Amino acid sequence: MRTLLISPSYYPQANASYYPLGLAYISAYIQSQGHQVVGLNFNHMPMEKRNPVLRDTLLHEAVDIIGISGLTVAFNEIDRLIKAIRDIRADVPIVLGGGITSVEGELMMDTLRPDYAVVGEGELIFTRLLKALEEGDDVRKIAGIWCWDADRPKFTGEGESPKYLDDLPLPDLDSFGIREHIGLQGEHGQFSYHLTRLDAGRSFPIAASRSCPFKCTFCHHAGMGAYKKHDIGRVVEQIEGYIQTYGINNFSIYDELFSANKARVVEFCDLLKQRKLNIQWFCQLRMDQLDLPMLKMMKETGCNYISFGIESGSDAILGSMKKKITKQTITDAVKIVREAKIGIQGNFLFGDPAETQETIRESLQFQQDNQLYFCDWSAVIPYAGTPIYHYALEKGLIADRETFMRSLCNISGYLYNSQVNMTQMSDEEYKDWYISLRELNDENHRKRCTKVVAGEILERWKSRITIECPCCSHQQTLDLPFPFEQDENGPILAGPVGVQGMNVLCPDCGRKMHLKAKDIPHMQGVYQRFQRALDEIKANGQKAIFTPSLDRFAKVFLEDMHIDENIVEAVFDTRSFRENKLFLGHSTALIDSNNIEQFNDKVVVILPWVEFRNLIDRLERHHVKPRQLISWNLMFADA
Repeated sequence: MRTLLISPSYYPQANASYYPLGLAYISAYIQSQGHQVVGLNFNHMPMEKRNPVLRDTLLHEAVDIIGISGLTVAFNEIDRLIKAIRDIRADVPIVLGGGITSVEGELMMDTLRPDYAVVGEGELIFTRLLKALEEGDDVRKIAGIWCWDADRPKFTGEGESPKYLDDLPLPDLDSFGIREHIGLQGEHGQFSYHLTRLDAGRSFPIAASRSCPFKCTFCHHAGMGAYKKHDIGRVVEQIEGYIQTYGINNFSIYDELFSANKARVVEFCDLLKQRKLNIQWFCQLRMDQLDLPMLKMMKETGCNYISFGIESGSDAILGSMKKKITKQTITDAVKIVREAKIGIQGNFLFGDPAETQETIRESLQFQQDNQLYFCDWSAVIPYAGTPIYHYALEKGLIADRETFMRSLCNISGYLYNSQVNMTQMSDEEYKDWYISLRELNDENHRKRCTKVVAGEILERWKSRITIECPCCSHQQTLDLPFPFEQDENGPILAGPVGVQGMNVLCPDCGRKMHLKAKDIPHMQGVYQRFQRALDEIKANGQKAIFTPSLDRFAKVFLEDMHIDENIVEAVFDTRSFRENKLFLGHSTALIDSNNIEQFNDKVVVILPWVEFRNLIDRLERHHVKPRQLISWNLMFADA
């Protein structure tokens, strides 16, 4: 059968944040069984191009069946895709796969209405489904799928998974645009607010294992079954082949857990040395499976960054999460990873059911004691399929499963508007802690700031800057476009543009440091202009209305920008969770139709804000004309 396989995107813009490696394995296997594949990877296209490409493919490619694979966070996008496909080719059956099918299967079938869904590792099950459809057999006899029995969804029971990963063919990377994935990445370094690295260029995805043998309560292995591994020799052979074919020497090992023991990592490093492969690589490991000799081998063979599951600095919470490590384990691991000069990626999670104000404070102290300033705080999210999801259902904390799953498709909206509070804290206490922890992330970054040695403006939104590591004094020079979200017109304004600095990895000692946005040469003009506008309000003896009542970036923004509280007349916001919160010495009021007239003939200062244009439009609709409007975001448009 001729099969169209689609990977939906989790972002509106073209991106290289995710490559559908699992779908590439499915494609390779069904081709080995005599089927043909047309691949569509929407990650490589901006949103406005996806529907036209889908329509063109469906109208001009003779496809017999369509497969879509994604996680539960793609629920809304998969819903949209299925409806779009039905409008164009209602005659072609649709099969879902991936993590979205391994939880809440009946809900998924009733809501998204695919013809079939494959549950678990898909190679064998999907191939059997294709064969049954091709030969007209009863698909209800195939284990491992959801199908329809009259008008009711029916699950046929657990299907068969590949026993040995090495029996599978190499993934079909080209059908899903591996060259586009490479091309979308920066050639001379990786640039982002979270982490900028000049020591790592374009990165290539590779898998050495599937699933994870551990059962943390907040984690779900997306129907991947038991932990299984590729032979390390085969993995190294793949790397050699990819170097020759694609000219890439930087590899991201996509595994949830690269290895559950040290021997496998040592074997990998030994083979890299034997074959004299000069690569860089990244992986995820557990902190209880490390020693200094192994880490030094990893560093020697090109590993300069490792992701770890830290999650908490409280043994009570680590126990509740079933992490099977202690905070002493973390402390010991951090010490030797730093001694090996390898960078650390990790997070702290807030909101486990056992979380209390005392355990948060314990974790905060632990974070400071170990100088884990760049391990950011995030919220525990009860993703469908996880033990804490079932806990939240049992406690009645999730009122409607479909509404909840759809809300997770916009993580930012979920985190600020509809978080599930699984702790014994009140919702207000919980929300206040979450906001303060998010603010703390940016404050912590500034505890280790880089020294700017030299800088010059290259273009309007690009500078060359030499920075020095505060830990080891190593210097590096960056040709830095900033802000990172730019199009042909300059910075994209919908957000706290130009406020968030960037974290940079030192290629020598492996420690992270922070570069403040205001220290970037071409950014200094914006900061100076905005400060002058604020100073003129005071010089003219005026007062101003300020909006919004900043939360996440408030402390760092006010550290870089002086606002005299004597010029503040009032503070407003549109977000209910900011109502009555103190900001600039004033209690925040919500903007509504009854008080928006207060903005008329007043000096109005709009601080960095995602919704700044919505407020400007709202003022115009109500025929409210401020005497002067000073907007941080518009400073970038006018620059």
